[in-house]
Amino acid sequence: MRRWAKLAAAGLLGGILGLLAGLPARATTSADPTIQRAADLVEWGRLKEARSLLAAAVADPGNARNAPLIGYYSHLLAKFGDLRGGMSMAKRAVALDDRCAACHLYLFEAMADRAKTVSQFRALLQLPKMKKQLQKATDLDPNSGDVQWGWIDLDLALPSALGGSPADALKHADRLAQIDPVDGHLARASIYESTHKPDLALAEYRAAAVDHPNDPRGIFALGQALYARKDYAAAAPQLTRALALNPQSALYSGYQAANLVQLQHRRQAQQVLEAAAKLHPDSRLGAYLVAQALHDTGQDFDWAKQLLGAYMAMPPEPEQPTLAQAQKLWKDVSGS
Repeated sequence: MRRWAKLAAAGLLGGILGLLAGLPARATTSADPTIQRAADLVEWGRLKEARSLLAAAVADPGNARNAPLIGYYSHLLAKFGDLRGGMSMAKRAVALDDRCAACHLYLFEAMADRAKTVSQFRALLQLPKMKKQLQKATDLDPNSGDVQWGWIDLDLALPSALGGSPADALKHADRLAQIDPVDGHLARASIYESTHKPDLALAEYRAAAVDHPNDPRGIFALGQALYARKDYAAAAPQLTRALALNPQSALYSGYQAANLVQLQHRRQAQQVLEAAAKLHPDSRLGAYLVAQALHDTGQDFDWAKQLLGAYMAMPPEPEQPTLAQAQKLWKDVSGS
């Protein structure tokens, strides 16, 4: 699945230092039902549930040598900012099974995460080792969509002097399209957004939605892109359709509710939030997005404060608005 936060390809290692800040929630497929369930939860914006599921599974003695499971757990730990735990688990996974492509990918990610915490010079020294892990993952499983995404992220994050190339990223997107056509469209859209070609990006989102009308990923991506462009009327049918196809997604319900507020349909927005709270009470992205929409449209600041209070009452999911952002929005709607 696509990245929700854009990568910033800045000078020297500015891009690689932020490489994993917004890794996509992707359509990972695994023969292990625990990994698949966790991957689904991640794609749906329910990372806290995924972490709890994986923590319990990894603690089970029967999984002590389950390298893919341990590797995916490292991926989740890093998303929650536990860089040391993520690195430890990734190394453990590779040591258990050097032929596990996903494990090498997660070790690459862990190394990139650690690079964010050191000087640019030291990060630069680590770059060949990082690329080695990504290449090993590619050699072991060239048909992995996640691995292709890894190359796309790297191509976009690095400056050209260090091997970054949007043209190479597009080649990996073409390869990804052969593995997962929807992901291929979304990858190309991500590349076009990163290279400041919004019209081409929107065309790819639209192609994903039109060509695959029963896959909610492309439909939601188009709706979310239109929402970001403040074209709320055009976003409405896309977001409605995506949520109907997958009501378990905190991302889908959050944007659908916020878009309804933008269209002055507060009661319907409230119904969407209430339904979402029953399905995933620990993920409250919708509360923040609706509060933000209420602020932007000058509607019902009392409700906005209630929603923000609920959002701030529990730790937010990774890659979603922070407590500080929620506090600032609270002050804005409180007039203080």
